[in-house]
Parts: sequence; structure tokens; C-alpha cells
Amino acid sequence: MPIQYRTMKDLKEKTPSVLRAAQRADVVITLRGEPRALLRRISKDELEGLQLLESKRVRQLLAQAIRDVKAGRTVPLEELLERTVARTAAASL
Repeated sequence: MPIQYRTMKDLKEKTPSVLRAAQRADVVITLRGEPRALLRRISKDELEGLQLLESKRVRQLLAQAIRDVKAGRTVPLEELLERTVARTAAASL
């Protein structure tokens, strides 16, 4: 669906209508003809992903992971799965 444009006045006076429109398409909110905000439908999973990316610790871990990959410090998936299964089995004893 194409982008819809609504004014700040619409948002203030017709909030439910504007929010319904945002469920169907992106809605740009304008003030005096200039874009000020974007309303976009978002799922719970997308929100969770955004919240994770806001985490300083998660960003640090991602940066370290990227450095490790660039430096060649990787483990084949099969080996990682074997390690994980072994740890899980050991922890359940």
C-alpha cells in the first residue's frame, strides 16, 4: 500500500483513525507541510529486536562477534551444536 500522509492536527483530533491507517500502510505525520514522524505497523518480535539493539551489552557482543568473524575466529555449526548438546547433557546430571 502507498504511504499515507496525515497532519499533526489529524493525529491530535483523529488518533484512532490515524492508528488504523498505520496498520495498513506507513503514515507520515506532517507539521506545516514538513514530515515530522513516521507511524509504522510493528510486530511484537520486531519490537523485541529493536529493544535488544538498544541494549549497550547486546551492541558490545555484536561488535565483538563481528571482530571475531573478521579475524577468522569461528566455529563450524556442527561443532557448536555438539558442544551445546554436551553442555546441556552435563548440566542435567
